[in-house]
Amino acid sequence: MVRRLIQGLCFGSLLATAGADQVPDLLAADSECASEECTLNALQRHALLKKEPVAKMYGQCGGAKWKGPTNCEDGGKCVKNNDWYSQCEPEAAAAAPAPSPEPAETNKAKEETEEPAPTKTMAPLPARPKQPVPKTYETLNPIIARGNFLYDSVTGKRFFAKGVAYNPRNEKYDHSFGNSVQIAGWVDKCVPGTPKGGYWGYTADVIEDDKEEFWTEDLEAMADMGANTIRLYNLDPRKSHAKFMKKAASLGIYVIVPLTGKDYGFLPAFPAPECYTKDLEDYGNVGVNLLGFAKTLMKEFSQYNNTLLFTAANELAQLDKNGYAAFPCVKAFVRDLHNYQADCAESMRKVPLIYSDVDTGGGIARKVVADYLTCALDSDADAVDAYGLNVYSWCDETYPGDGKADNFQYSPYKDIKQDFEDFSVPFIFSEFGCNLGKFKTKCPYPDGRTWPDVKHFLGEDMGQFMSGAIAFQWSMDKEEYGLTLSPGFLAGQDKLYLLDNYFNLQKQYKKYDVNSTWDAPAGEVDKCSFVPSDVAPMEYKHKRPACPSKELWMKVQHEKRVDKVVDWSASWPSWRTAVNFGWLVPNMPFPFAIA
Repeated sequence: MVRRLIQGLCFGSLLATAGADQVPDLLAADSECASEECTLNALQRHALLKKEPVAKMYGQCGGAKWKGPTNCEDGGKCVKNNDWYSQCEPEAAAAAPAPSPEPAETNKAKEETEEPAPTKTMAPLPARPKQPVPKTYETLNPIIARGNFLYDSVTGKRFFAKGVAYNPRNEKYDHSFGNSVQIAGWVDKCVPGTPKGGYWGYTADVIEDDKEEFWTEDLEAMADMGANTIRLYNLDPRKSHAKFMKKAASLGIYVIVPLTGKDYGFLPAFPAPECYTKDLEDYGNVGVNLLGFAKTLMKEFSQYNNTLLFTAANELAQLDKNGYAAFPCVKAFVRDLHNYQADCAESMRKVPLIYSDVDTGGGIARKVVADYLTCALDSDADAVDAYGLNVYSWCDETYPGDGKADNFQYSPYKDIKQDFEDFSVPFIFSEFGCNLGKFKTKCPYPDGRTWPDVKHFLGEDMGQFMSGAIAFQWSMDKEEYGLTLSPGFLAGQDKLYLLDNYFNLQKQYKKYDVNSTWDAPAGEVDKCSFVPSDVAPMEYKHKRPACPSKELWMKVQHEKRVDKVVDWSASWPSWRTAVNFGWLVPNMPFPFAIA
């Protein structure tokens, strides 16, 4: 299941070979955002603009059963008039009214016979308990990775990320939301609201300083829920995020920061080494763009003590099988980022790098990919410092077996434990939270998830190898995973509304805490050689894995039917020198300073 930002997409030689009738089949089916404005990366958009016809100004661009062009010519925007007709209109308001899609006489007749539609309302939502003022902190200490755990760098206490994924779109309800999931007897009585500021889109930078009025209340509610970590997905390196980071720190919240972008600075799933070396028309070199984008964000966010991790890449192979042939580029990217951190060690804190993979369930790929990205191929620099898995498999309250009402050995997490119980670096669920099975809910979203798996993360079942879990996600959207309704999501709901599954997660996060057995004496974790077993015995050694054999990485690529099997043991060129010239991309007003 795809629930998040897509950083790696591959469409072969799309620009050179795709015909107009082929392009739609090559587009990513991002289940988190189906509209073209947010599913297309720069390469795809370029292909569409070159290959697809566009509607002329004031021409039809959409509507039920419409099969013509849905993109407007430059300066135009497709505006919905009704369910049957959308037309291209100037993005800026025109002095003269646009031509009507119907004869004037017809419109006049409608005006004489139809009364204005009444404003739709809906029953008020259940009252929510008043939340206390969250605790505030004067300062947060940086978190560091030692062995397979995360630690407070000053106190030596073990850190466990109780997190939430944060990528709100300022969205309003739509009756099509979650239409693949139905509940017997449910009747849709919800009425869409009017969010202040309008829809932001999937790739909006939601934490920039200018959005302070929107994210302030969210942060306070997250702190009240017991969250100490937020995972972000989309950032604009040209914007300031100082206010957000300061507010988050004052509430005791750490932040996981993405280093790749959706349009620019994206990591394509081309077979290596092209995913790092290819020059694309009207885009430039993918490696140069990628590193320039990442270094700009790294330079900004390394200054904040509450930057927890940098996400080097996310689910590279989820939407394109050729991602399995592109993992060498992830190692090259991680190597170059680590080298950049080393070059800037005197002025920039070294924040750990994490890769977030999709949970592929059974088979060898999950473990082989994890071992490959955490092993030292040429040096320690090409290995990630932490590893994440996006997991949505726990879809029931309990998993009984062997006479027990709830038996972890019968749960979907048993196999994950077998793969990662001796893992060498901090391991987190970088997303979790099934909303199917027992946890289905429909608007206005009563009940929902109860988060029974949290106790296993922090207990004896998984506590010796897990260092965090990020609940997906904060705001409600069409996939219906939200913990909250953003203001204006529903009619008459003009304030942030906390759903039942918010309070359910709050209960779990506040009930369970990390085991203090492996807390270290203050100052001990400063030693690079420190490992948790220096404090107390551990069931496994947690040694760095050997890099997967040729037999294994070839088997994975053959099983995934990649277009071209690549050598995972090969080293790819560095762009450390090239990117020092700056980062130039089309339609960007200035190069990002990355020196």
